[in-house]
Amino acid sequence: MSGEKIARITRVFLVCLICEALNYICSYICCDMLHIPLFMDTIFTIAVTFYYGLVPGLCVGIGFNIISALTQVGRGYNFDPFSLLFGVCSAIVAIVTWYFARKKEEFKISRAITLLYLVLIAIISSFLVILTSGMIDFIRFTVLDIPDRIAPVKQFTDSFVDMHFSLLMASILAQVPVSITDRLLTTFMGYGVYKSMVYFLGEEEW
Repeated sequence: MSGEKIARITRVFLVCLICEALNYICSYICCDMLHIPLFMDTIFTIAVTFYYGLVPGLCVGIGFNIISALTQVGRGYNFDPFSLLFGVCSAIVAIVTWYFARKKEEFKISRAITLLYLVLIAIISSFLVILTSGMIDFIRFTVLDIPDRIAPVKQFTDSFVDMHFSLLMASILAQVPVSITDRLLTTFMGYGVYKSMVYFLGEEEW
């Protein structure tokens, strides 16, 4: 392996590590400190996927969920093994982002095209994440007593249950306002971080 290739792998690893930490910090501030019913845990997953491609994006996204689950006890929560399943949602976000990010040249056509692609990424990933995370929450809420502060959608879920929806349907519906808002914010913020990476680090070929 050439020195140039080793240097590139090292650079990718370090950037992904930094983005992993920043994902965790954003999520911690939003959920643990401010108690805002959003996740904000994929901003840098999206940025890395745009910048380096699918595999680094998957590593950052799934890695966040592993770190988040393993640090739950240290943050004052009981360990929830089912939270690891949300790595599937992070993977979905990375895959949908990568599918459109492959056409980087089309993002440069105009701001309107860029806006359209970002909205498409947000809508498609949101739809898939709503279904997936809703089913995961159904399993979690059935088996464990999850505190509201560690499950931003818990209060919404409880509200739908009080309206006599089944727990599964309530878990899915509760994801709608949170996921759509979160996906729109994180997709646009992630793209903004990506553009900043291009500005400071230069273009990166996949």
